Amino acid sequence: MRMKTATRILAVLASVLGSEALAAEPQAPQSPAVENVIVTEPRLRTERALDNFIIAHAAPSPFLGKIARWKTGICPLTIGLPDKFGVYITQRIIRVAMDAGAPLSKDEPCRPNVVVVATPEPQKLLDLIRAKRPALLGFHYRPQAERIATMRLPVQAWYSTATEDAWGLVSADLPSADLGYGAMSTLGELRSFHVTGARTGDGLKSEFTTAVVIMDNSKLAGQEIGALADYIAMLALSQGQYYGTCQNVPTITNLMAPDCGAEMKPAAITDVDMTYLRGLYNMTTGGSYMGERASIEFEMKKDLGGY
Repeated sequence: MRMKTATRILAVLASVLGSEALAAEPQAPQSPAVENVIVTEPRLRTERALDNFIIAHAAPSPFLGKIARWKTGICPLTIGLPDKFGVYITQRIIRVAMDAGAPLSKDEPCRPNVVVVATPEPQKLLDLIRAKRPALLGFHYRPQAERIATMRLPVQAWYSTATEDAWGLVSADLPSADLGYGAMSTLGELRSFHVTGARTGDGLKSEFTTAVVIMDNSKLAGQEIGALADYIAMLALSQGQYYGTCQNVPTITNLMAPDCGAEMKPAAITDVDMTYLRGLYNMTTGGSYMGERASIEFEMKKDLGGY
């Protein structure tokens, strides 16, 4: 019975992310402003702590090793929850995206590329994704599949990415047909890209193509929907790498981190989170990973002030 449930969810997930699937456009929020943003005290976000937060949150994409963000318009969809909660989470993602400067799909109806799935059996769902739809786990090599497709926190995300070269040509960072999970096929065919040749950067950029956020219903009892929706919005719009570790700044990304004090585990998205997202979507791309991270850092410190 449990396997049938996971199979049914996978079928829905594959359908909504499929090439022919369309979903009704959620009603857009009337205002682009994100309400309930917690303004943090400067003493709680020292420069060193802020630097560590940026390092922890700015994960390099698995294939290109640069910071990925959305270039195509996002279209979120939440499944597996009562309608009022699903709509709330979906609209919250849209509202945070608008405030961060992330692109939204203009199609009506739009094709979902951000799917939030609530299930009491997340590992069974991930096992099926690994077996039937491994591309949804993002770029990886075959020996890494089992480790990547493991649920470790109550809420986690997986991203598919694509690489845009200096000529604007985009190719997906996906397994090469049935030949494995590397950039080179068994025939020895390598992916090639047009690059700038400049010292400041090669011109290659990483972008999201899909994001799958999975919630473990069995571990979220008593969780406030507002904080949960903000946490999911951060996952949907950016790829972090240490959500299980408490960061020494007040950030919604600490929500699921153990051993995190109340001051560092706010009940809503904070100015630290929003300035990070704005920095990400105002980031100078095409350079090195370190250059992209420095671009986010500059924007954050400029907006927060006092650094």
